[in-house]
Amino acid sequence: MTDQPFILGVNYWPQRTAMFMWREFDRATIDEDMAIINGLGLSCIRIPLLWEDFQPTPKNVPAAMLDRLVQLLEVADAKNLKVVVTLFAGHICGLTWLPPWMLLASVDRNQSPVFSSGKIRFNKIRNFYAETEIMERQIYFLGELGSAVSGHPALFSWDLGNEPSMWSNSPDNFAAELWLKAMTETLKEQDDRLPLTLSFHVSDLGRREGLAPRMASKYLDYLSINGMPQRVPWAEDPFSPVFPSFLGSVTGWLGKGPVMIQEFGLATETTLSVPRGYESVSKGEQLLVSEEDAALFAEDALLHLRRSHVMGAFWKSYGDYHPSIWEWPPLDKRTIERFSGLVRHDGTPKVAASVFKSMPISLESDGISSEWLDLTHEEYYQYPDQHLKRLYGRFREYCSLHRA
Repeated sequence: MTDQPFILGVNYWPQRTAMFMWREFDRATIDEDMAIINGLGLSCIRIPLLWEDFQPTPKNVPAAMLDRLVQLLEVADAKNLKVVVTLFAGHICGLTWLPPWMLLASVDRNQSPVFSSGKIRFNKIRNFYAETEIMERQIYFLGELGSAVSGHPALFSWDLGNEPSMWSNSPDNFAAELWLKAMTETLKEQDDRLPLTLSFHVSDLGRREGLAPRMASKYLDYLSINGMPQRVPWAEDPFSPVFPSFLGSVTGWLGKGPVMIQEFGLATETTLSVPRGYESVSKGEQLLVSEEDAALFAEDALLHLRRSHVMGAFWKSYGDYHPSIWEWPPLDKRTIERFSGLVRHDGTPKVAASVFKSMPISLESDGISSEWLDLTHEEYYQYPDQHLKRLYGRFREYCSLHRA
């Protein structure tokens, strides 16, 4: 996969249905959106399959949902777009989404909220690494899914999960590897030509045990990392345009393989009128920047990513969400999720959209070398957070001294 051109993509949810796309499926809207995405110069979209929608009960993968996925793939193919399909998409936009059978009927509260059966819940979550029964249900789901769509020309890759460590951790290395081996073998039996990946969270870069990059790379065709700016304890200025490139470089170094940046970008101040009471940003959230600043960030970040020779990068979201759904979870609590798109909520393109349209898809010949790395993997894993902070400083200094 290393000889492919740089992939420019975007994470996709419709602007008026967001994460409820599969329940309120509208092919006409998707067709319009895909035409716009193609017109912006993007070549790939990433779509999560909310687990509850596609496997509401252990032995039920609704034919209607599989048909909707096929329709989306057909639309994407007609617009010359490839599709990364994210499976077991538990953690999305700051909220965990799970079918009810993945929750324990317990009075003990889970620390993080879960959306299941139409409402926010705080039940403890069952551990899919530790329970053979759940693994069997996942394999059943993959079998049904593969029968419906394997071999479709629009498929780019399967993504086994979005930041699974945010809601479930394996009890040991053996359990994590057993799960990953079972999932990848099931998918490869259906179509061994389709690449496999898994999207890691920033915190997974400090993980030595369990589902960590260096173990996962044995089973995956490429690794993915979500690079949205956030409160990262080791990072000075995570809003720097070199931050996504640093994450990709470290992930590739740890996993010894190709890397995709699955999410990056900045949320912007809205230039359109919004309903009264929705103007402010929630406390503790990422600040909103101007559209011009977001465009400058996108241009510089993409340049560094192409110099880092990662496979490609996906902007956080296709479009800002329409005010009519701002009270839906997770948009009600996470203001930045409303404004992280490449187009405004009325469908007009933001300033950053022009950056993607004019961005070359070839890798930069003046690549970023590995001279900023000055330690072994074993040394790194002794104090990963300390080393990440130090290495990020070295990486930023390197990029400043070796501008393209």
